[in-house]
Amino acid sequence: MSLLINRFYRFGDFTLDTEQRVLLRDGKPLALTPKVFDTLLILIENSGQIVEKEELMRRLWPDTFVEEANLTFNIQQLRKFLSDNARDPRFIGTVTRRGYRFIADVEAVLSDKSPAVGQSAGRLESSDDVSPDAGNTLISQIEAQESGPALNSANENQISTPQEKIGVIPASDEASTSVRKMFIALAAAAVIVLAGAGLVFWRSSNDPDRRLGNRTDGKFSGAIPLKLEKLTGTGQSRRVAISPDGKHIAYTRHIEKQSSIWLRQLATNTNVEIVPPGEVIYGLAFANSGEYLYFVRGAPRTALYRVSLFGGVPTKIVEKPEGDFSVSFDDSQIAFIRQVTHPDGLREHHLIIVNADGTGERVLFVGTYPHVLNVPVWSPDDRAIICSYGNSQGGTQNERIIEVSVADGMKKELSSESFFHVTKLAWLPDRSGLIMSGRKNFEDITELWRVSYPSMETLQITEGLSTYLDLSIAAKGDKAVATQSIRNSDVWVGSSQEPRNLKKITQATDKLCWTPNGRLIYGSDASGNGDLWIMRADGTDQRQLTVGTAADFRPVVTPDNRYIVFVSNRTGALQIWRMNIDGSNQVPLTNGGSNDYPAVSPDGKWVIYNTTDDWHLWRVPIEGGEPMRLTDYPASYPSVSPDGKMIACLERNEPKVGLSILILGSEGGYRLKRIEFTRGGLSGSRMQWTADGKALVYAAELAGGAITINQQSLDSGPPEEIMSFDQDELFDFGYSIDGQLFAVIRGAWKHDVVLISDLNRYGAR
Repeated sequence: MSLLINRFYRFGDFTLDTEQRVLLRDGKPLALTPKVFDTLLILIENSGQIVEKEELMRRLWPDTFVEEANLTFNIQQLRKFLSDNARDPRFIGTVTRRGYRFIADVEAVLSDKSPAVGQSAGRLESSDDVSPDAGNTLISQIEAQESGPALNSANENQISTPQEKIGVIPASDEASTSVRKMFIALAAAAVIVLAGAGLVFWRSSNDPDRRLGNRTDGKFSGAIPLKLEKLTGTGQSRRVAISPDGKHIAYTRHIEKQSSIWLRQLATNTNVEIVPPGEVIYGLAFANSGEYLYFVRGAPRTALYRVSLFGGVPTKIVEKPEGDFSVSFDDSQIAFIRQVTHPDGLREHHLIIVNADGTGERVLFVGTYPHVLNVPVWSPDDRAIICSYGNSQGGTQNERIIEVSVADGMKKELSSESFFHVTKLAWLPDRSGLIMSGRKNFEDITELWRVSYPSMETLQITEGLSTYLDLSIAAKGDKAVATQSIRNSDVWVGSSQEPRNLKKITQATDKLCWTPNGRLIYGSDASGNGDLWIMRADGTDQRQLTVGTAADFRPVVTPDNRYIVFVSNRTGALQIWRMNIDGSNQVPLTNGGSNDYPAVSPDGKWVIYNTTDDWHLWRVPIEGGEPMRLTDYPASYPSVSPDGKMIACLERNEPKVGLSILILGSEGGYRLKRIEFTRGGLSGSRMQWTADGKALVYAAELAGGAITINQQSLDSGPPEEIMSFDQDELFDFGYSIDGQLFAVIRGAWKHDVVLISDLNRYGAR
C-alpha cells in the first residue's frame, strides 16, 4: 500500500497525474515538456480564476529573465495537445492583456493506491528542509481541519468550490474515527518519506549529470534554466561577441538598413560606437589577445576586417568570406568559409585558412555539392578546424560536426548525430566541450546545446520560443552572450490599385496564395504549430486546414478550386502533398529525396516543383503518378505562365553573370529568354505572372537592404517599382486571381542580446 497521497485531475477526455507528471488522453500519455506540464498544472490548480501573465512567468521561471513569448509558446503547445482553439476555446481562455484562465470543469480525485477518507481543502507542500516536528505539525493541521464544520448532509460525498470538484470516498460514522486515525498515521509516515525524498533530491541536485537533466536522447529534460540578463531591447542587434576576459561585448545595431558596431563595458554599462553605420555586418569575433575585433561586412562583396577596440579605420584582411569565421587561439590565423559558383550553376563551399595579415590563403577542404560547410571553430590545439557539414535544404537532419586537419585537410566525422541546421559553435572556457546553437528538426526553433569534446555527446540546455542565433563565450570566467530572435509578421490585404494602403488582417508566417473565389490560404502558428489556414479577404471565417506536429507551408490552389498543393515535412523530408480545398484527403504526390517550391499548371493537371539536392525542375500529375524531369540544370522557384506555354524560374549562372530570370518552354529543357537583374537580386522565392502573361512580378533586395516589389516586362528594360518596404521585411506577396486584390505577409525579426552568467556548470564533468 502506498504511503503517498496522489491526486489526479480529470477534465474532458484528459487525466493529469501530478505524481507521475504526465497528461493522459483516453489513458494514453502525451509528450508534454516539463514547462508545458507545469503551465497546465498551474492553470488547473487555479481553475476558473484568471492567472496573470506575470504570475505564470514568475512561477515557471523563478529568478530568471525570459521573454513573454516563452509563455505564449507554452500556451500554444498546450492548446495543440488539448486540441483547443484559441478563438473558440474549450479549456484555456485568454484574458486580453492580463493572462489566462482554465475554463473547463475539473474533477480532482485521489489515487486508488492511497487510503482516502476525505480531502482537506489545504494543500500539502514539500520542502528541501523538513524539521523534526514536521510530522506533529502536519497531524495538528489535519486534526484541526477534521474538527471543522460538518459537511452538508445533502452533499457529503463531494465538496464543490469555484476552482475544483473534489472526489471523496464515503465512510460510515462508526468507521470514520478509526479511518481518521489511520489516515493521520499514514500522513505522518508520508512526511518521513517526503523528508527522505528531500534528502535524495538535495543529493541529486548536487550531481552534475542529474542537475543537467541528462537523458540518453539528448533532449531537454528539466535542466536548471540559464541565468539570462537582457542587454538590449531595441530588436536591432543580431550579432554579438564577448571579449576573452568577459569585460566587454561588441554588438551590432541595424537601423534603416545599415549596421554599426558598438562596444559596451559591462561593469559600467557604457557604450561607444567603434564602427560607423554601413553595409550589413555578418559576423563578429574578438582576437584572443583582446586587442582587436574582427568582423565581416558586405560591400556589396563581403570582406573580413579588423579594427582596434579604440576605433579607427578598419583594416581589410580578406575578401569574399561567408559570415562566420574563427580566429586561432594564438591569433596567428583565421579560418572562414567561401562559396564558389561554377559555370554550371552548382555551388561549392570551401574551408579556407589565412594568416592574420591576409597572406598565405590556403584551401583546406572543399564541400561536395550539395553539402554545405558552416560555423568553423579552431580546435583547442590549433591543429584542426571543427565545423558543420551537410545538406538540410530538403528539410532532413543531415548536418553533422566534422573535424578537418590543418596539416593535410583530411576530414573526420566526430559524431554520427545529425541536426537540421547548426547556427554557431563556441568553446567552453575549460575546452571540455562546446555550446552549439542549432535546430534538431526542421519544425523546431534554434536552441542551445552542450556538446562534449571529443566524445561529442549532446544535451539540449534551453527550451522556449526565442530562437538563439549568434553566440560567444568568454575564455575566462563563466560569462557568455547570445542573441535571441522573435519574428512578428502579419498578412495585409487591400486593393491592387492602392498597394501602399493595405490593411493588417491577422497573424501569418510564411507563404500565401489566393483561391479562385477570392479566399486567402496562408501559413500561421496560431495553433502552436506551422499549419495552413484559410479565410476570407477581410479576415472573417478563419479555419485551420492542417493539424499535426509537422510543418505545412507553401500552398498553391488549382484553377478549379478543387485542390490545395502544399509542402510538408511529415515524412521526415520535404515532399509535395495535395489535399481537398476543405483540408480533407491529404495525400503525398512525391516521395524519395526532398522536393519543394510547387507550381500548378493553368489546366490543373500538373504540379511543377524543385528537387532540392540538385535544384532541377520536375513535374508530377495532380492525381498522382510517375514524376518526369524537365531540366538537367539548376532552375529554381518555378512559375507557370497564364497560357501554360512558359515557365519562369531563377537561374544560377557563372559568377560574373550572377542570378537571372530564365524563361523556359513548358515542356522544359529549352531556354526561351534570360533576363538579368538590373536593380537588386531576387528576395524570397515568389515570381508571379501578370494576368496578360507579358510581365513578371517579384521582390528584390537592393544594395542598401531595402525590399521592393518590381514588375519586369518580358521585353526586358528596367523593372517598374510597385511597392517598397523600408522598415518591415517582406515574407511573401500575391495578387488575387482577378487581379483586384493584393496581399503581403510583412513584419520583422527582432534580435536582442542576452548575457548568460552561469555556463561554468556545463564545463568538465
